[in-house]
Amino acid sequence: MASKEKNIDIEFLRAAALLMILFQHAEVLVSGSHQLYWNIRDHLNLWGSVDLFFCVSGFIITRGLIQTFPPGPGEERYLISRRLGWKHTAFAFWVRRAWRLWPAAWLWIVLSLACALWLNRSGVFGDVGRMARDGLAAFVHLANFHWAGCYLQDLATCNMMPATRFEAHLPTGWNLAVYWSLSLEEQFYFLVPLVLFFLPKRWVAAAIGLSLVGLGLLSRDPMGVLWFVRVDAILVGVAIGWYTHERDRRAVVSGPPAWLRHRWLIHLLTIALLLAIGWLGAGDRGGRPGTISAIALCSGALVWIASFDRDALVPSQALARAFFVWVGKRSYCIYLVHMVVFFVTIELWYRAGGVHSTGQWVAFFLTPVVMLPLLAEATARWVETPLRRHGHERAKVWLLPPAPDMGVKR
Repeated sequence: MASKEKNIDIEFLRAAALLMILFQHAEVLVSGSHQLYWNIRDHLNLWGSVDLFFCVSGFIITRGLIQTFPPGPGEERYLISRRLGWKHTAFAFWVRRAWRLWPAAWLWIVLSLACALWLNRSGVFGDVGRMARDGLAAFVHLANFHWAGCYLQDLATCNMMPATRFEAHLPTGWNLAVYWSLSLEEQFYFLVPLVLFFLPKRWVAAAIGLSLVGLGLLSRDPMGVLWFVRVDAILVGVAIGWYTHERDRRAVVSGPPAWLRHRWLIHLLTIALLLAIGWLGAGDRGGRPGTISAIALCSGALVWIASFDRDALVPSQALARAFFVWVGKRSYCIYLVHMVVFFVTIELWYRAGGVHSTGQWVAFFLTPVVMLPLLAEATARWVETPLRRHGHERAKVWLLPPAPDMGVKR
């Protein structure tokens, strides 16, 4: 990978995944009368775009750990160095991730609770007590297990409530459900430095291979328990991060394969793989054995292309390029904000008397289009970015070698 601050193709993949998620979750804004939307959803169910995020995370985190803690002489059996010891290695990583991710996530948990208390005349935010339980699970990074339990037992035990005061396709109150994927990633962040530190390379390779084979044999229905702990794409991303680091270190190739040097071909392949992710998740295909593994492999193909860092995926047209890069860089904050914005939109228009004319529908859909980028940018500038920098400073102390034992021998 070229030595650049940002891999623009990775930012494009984040943007593509985020836009697919926004389209998927726009179902809370769309009533049953909007047949075009539901016709598209019959053929393209875009929940697999989260797996693309997972694959990107596995790739970025693995490469970053190997580059930050490269194995030294005598450590060739391991992926990362053991020189600092596991505590310094793991805590340096954990401190950076915590300051990067937790404050913004916690902020929007609190704001969701505030909306349930004071901006909930329509009932769109559900019950305050139930949302508090959802928020607690998200706060401690166990939201995936929490929501798996909700779907396994009774959605009424969580903040999923029928919309009795306005027309809605789905139950209300589940804006914190999106934290299930963030919790799964946090669990990955907790484990990955320990796994790469303690396990030799061959064990890591065996674990990834056997896990992918085993997972591919499972039926995992959408919203089933196993659906909330799907790690296929993360494992594929880890493997790509490891492979591409070795590829670049050994200079096996000087660039992408010849057939990937044609931008038009890469764009066609990218569109085909993104459509495949949506097609695999639609209809009854989502619960079949191998579907989630196939989505992970499609995501892996996109991440592998992006790993060459040649700006091949992102559009060359300046305005489109700037849009995708901005969305990619702000994807985390947009993801945190979007469901709250969708629900606030419903609440505001409920208070305004509802949406009845074509002009009102246009204004209704423009409301989140305006609110979402403003709130995401504010969160990124005033919360995520300064605290991420603070986290990098706090992590530096863990990058220092542990002090030698100065005790006097007797």
